[in-house]
Amino acid sequence: EDCQKLSYDPDSFDGVIANHVLFYVKNLVKALREIRRVLRPGGIFYCSTYGKEHMKEITLLVQEFDPRITLSQVALYELFGLENGQAVLEEVFEKVEKVIYDDQLVVDEAEPLLDYILSCHGNQSEILSQRQLEFKRFLRKKIREKGGLTITKMAGVFVCRGYRQQ
Repeated sequence: EDCQKLSYDPDSFDGVIANHVLFYVKNLVKALREIRRVLRPGGIFYCSTYGKEHMKEITLLVQEFDPRITLSQVALYELFGLENGQAVLEEVFEKVEKVIYDDQLVVDEAEPLLDYILSCHGNQSEILSQRQLEFKRFLRKKIREKGGLTITKMAGVFVCRGYRQQ
């Protein structure tokens, strides 16, 4: 369902959750007002996102292998991320709390990391298509040298309560 035009009556829900999705919404303020409309008084809106440091080591790793690689055509955290999300949410909600999820990922196998990298929405598949075996060897060597790769996971959730008068 399009969160910019929800088919529910006003005051329908005690809670609404948007899990890593708001950076894809074309008109974010319109969507937030619509979410606010379907929340009951006292309802809570939870929305998760990530920040600019999220998985930065993977970007550095692929660019070390080939500087032309870009894992994403759009930096989604710039559209709605931990750094700017609170200001956007405060246009619609009275109280917005940011909760950071302190976490990291330790990768000790090259194959799952390669699969993840190939699944990203950038130009990596095109650039790595003829060099996958070489890149896999590169990943294995980096993992072996460091005894595993530690990847920053910079994610969190905004907890939104109360309506701003429009």
